[in-house]
Amino acid sequence: MSKNDHIENKTGIFIGTGILGGFLAAVCCIGPLLLTILGVSGAAVLAKFDVFRIPLIIFVFGVFSFAGYQLYKKRNSCDPNSICSDPKKYKRMVIAYWVGLVLALLGIFSPEFVAWLY
Repeated sequence: MSKNDHIENKTGIFIGTGILGGFLAAVCCIGPLLLTILGVSGAAVLAKFDVFRIPLIIFVFGVFSFAGYQLYKKRNSCDPNSICSDPKKYKRMVIAYWVGLVLALLGIFSPEFVAWLY
């Protein structure tokens, strides 16, 4: 197994990391609102995480770019042990990629949604 096969078969880890990063980027803005609704006092402390918002957004786009590159590159020349050699696995990974990207974008843009709703 070459190094490229190892990275390609780990695309799901990159997708999960991107989703987590998207929600961490939203913790400064959506977190206090959700915790206040749930009755937790002192939730405004999470607003201090606003400093990390931009670096986390850059991180999310980087992770999803790398995952997309690994997922879609060299689709026609697949090794027998890679994800793209099994159509079912590849289709599930593509669906997971796009669902994960949408979830991460919802997390990133949630402060704008909250401001629009209230």
